[in-house]
This record gives sequence, structure tokens and C-alpha cells, in this order.
Amino acid sequence: MIKIKNSLNLLAILTLFFLALAQSTQAQERRTLEVWTSSENIKRAIEALVNDFEKKYDTDVRVTVLNRELTTQFQTAGLSQKGPDILCWAHDVIGELASSGLIEPINISPELAEAFLPQALDAFRFDGKIYGYPYDIESIAFIYNPTHLASPPENIEELIDFSHSFRRENPNKFGFLYEIKNFFFSFPIIAAGGGEIFKRDDEDRLIPDQLALAGPEIIKNVEVLNRFVQEGVIPFSTDRSIAFELFKQGRLAAMIDGPWAISELERSRVDYRVAPIPKVRGNYARPFLGTHGFMIRRSSSNKILAKELIENYLVTKKGIVTLYKNDPRAPSREDSLNEIRKMLPKNQAKHLDAFLKSSENALPMPNIPQMSAVWPMMEQALTFIMQSKRPPQ
Repeated sequence: MIKIKNSLNLLAILTLFFLALAQSTQAQERRTLEVWTSSENIKRAIEALVNDFEKKYDTDVRVTVLNRELTTQFQTAGLSQKGPDILCWAHDVIGELASSGLIEPINISPELAEAFLPQALDAFRFDGKIYGYPYDIESIAFIYNPTHLASPPENIEELIDFSHSFRRENPNKFGFLYEIKNFFFSFPIIAAGGGEIFKRDDEDRLIPDQLALAGPEIIKNVEVLNRFVQEGVIPFSTDRSIAFELFKQGRLAAMIDGPWAISELERSRVDYRVAPIPKVRGNYARPFLGTHGFMIRRSSSNKILAKELIENYLVTKKGIVTLYKNDPRAPSREDSLNEIRKMLPKNQAKHLDAFLKSSENALPMPNIPQMSAVWPMMEQALTFIMQSKRPPQ
């Protein structure tokens, strides 16, 4: 009986010892914060920003680049309680992710909120809450060759007249081309003067089942847009690569494109300038506004650490300048913008300001799930209109 009792005591002591050892080992293990992005450039920037954070919080920051179906992979991982603590991705997915309970609504201090450009932060607002921290802001603009076009025309209608005369004088060149059948690139003309995709309620929230794409002003804008095809200025088959190559060759006077085109234009050594898209019927063009940012997974066990990393390292003035150096898109903070202007050559600073000027009248890309249905419908609508199968109405 004594032997049994002693054996039980020994077993209890050994159990306590191994439990204490396991707990001690776990305490010594470093934590890991997982970040998912689609960009090697952003990975490089984040890794340059996290050294002090890793030392201070005894935490490793691991950045994984997933080039395909990032949203889908994040959704799949979220269902299995796996995946990253932080998702770095475009703002237009937040409605889908927030509705599914996959990302955390964020409380941002007034000081930090004020540091962001208002249109950048608004893009991450869904159903009255903020779901991400923006680090960039972008919209498309009018890019022209000053050799062919001394200054951008005031109105789209003037651009049509210029294109006709330029082509007559230069049969092997073009006045103005872009992928006109692509709703993303044509939206600035269609929505000039404040057009919307969805109607809004009294609290300025999008109403998913009420489209705002059939108003009389939008139809008049589409009629102007349709003139480019009907008058032979832009062949309906034109895609982005055709216009871009002709511009690089110096055979195109003007096009519509985005900030992602700048690095290749610089390498081509073609002379170019950037300006807001010309007005339509006297109204400012309204491109889509896009922004990328950092979102926190709702089921993450490291939400406090993730918030600390984002707010005090990644989207600080220094953080956004570092992100810009690795992935040059217009910054989401005014103080970062001023810093970037100082370090850029004068002509590149002008390009940056021109893209930002274009974004002042932009519409944040609707971030509700129903937007995914709009793209194919509008592509079909533009095809019918421009191939004279249906009137714009």
C-alpha cells in the first residue's frame, strides 16, 4: 500500500514537472505575426519596417506573397481558423469580407484618421464602420505626348475634334486611344458630373439593389462617349496594350491610363505629361478611386499586436514613404506626400500631383459584394451601344 502511494506521488510530481517544463518552453517561444500580400514589392517594404517591432515585442513578422486569388484564399483560410493576422489588399473586397465576418472593424484615433487623405480612409468604410488602414491611393488620368498635343483640351468634345485633325495630318498616328469597351477606363466619362453606380440612403450608405446608372445625365455622357467609336476616333477593338505600345512608340498623342504605367513610360524615354481627364459637357470627369491597405483578420489571436504593427510602424509617415519607395503609388497621408515630393525629380513630382488631382473628383470603387455583377453587365451594355445594337437609353 505504501509502495502504491509513493508511486502515485512520484507520478504526480513528474506530471507537474513536465507541465511546468512545457509552459516554460512555450513562454520562451517567439510569437509570429503572419501578413499576406500579393506584391513582392510590398513584402520588401514591410520587412524593412519591422525590425524594431520584432525586437520590442519578441515577435517575428512573416510576410507571404500569394499572387493568385488572394481574396479566395483568405476566405478559405478564415473558414478553417487559419490564415494571416493581417491582409494587405485592395479596399473593394471589404464589403464581402466584412459581411462574412472575416475582418475586424477598426477604431482609429482622431489623430491618425486626420493624417489620412479623406478619400483614402472613406474607401475602407463599410456599413458605417472602418475596416482597414489605407497606404496608397490611385486613379486613372489623361496621359499625353506634348510633342503632339501642347496641352490637354478642356473638354472631351475638343479632344474628338483634335483627334480628327491630327489623324488627317498624320495618317500613321492616332490622336486619342484607350480601351473604350472596358467599363473601368470609360467610367470617368460616363460618370462625369457626379455619377454613381449604386444609389445611397440617408446615411450615405450604398443601397445594393438600387442602381444609379440609368439617369438622364449619365445617358447623355454615354452618347458623348459613343461618338469616339461612331466617328472612327477609337476602334472598338482597341485594348490597353495596343494604345500603350503606340504611345511608347510616339505614334499616339494621348491615352487614359493609370500610375502603374509610369515606370514603363520612363524606361521607354517617350516624352509625356499627366493631367486630369478632360471635362465632359462641362463637368469634371469622375474616375474610380482605388486604395490598398491593411486589414486585420477577425479570428486572429494576435489582433492587438497586429494593430500595433500597422498603426505605429506600417502606416506612419516613415512607413508609407518606405512603401512608396518600394511600390510607387500615391501615398494616403499628406505628410508622407510632402516628404515624397522632396525626394522625387521635379517632373515625377508633377506626375504624382496630377494623378492626385485626378483622384479629387473620383468615386471610391464600391466595396459591396454586388459590384462584382456590374462589370460583365456594363461590358455587355457598352458593347451593344458601340456596335449600334442598342441605343444608350
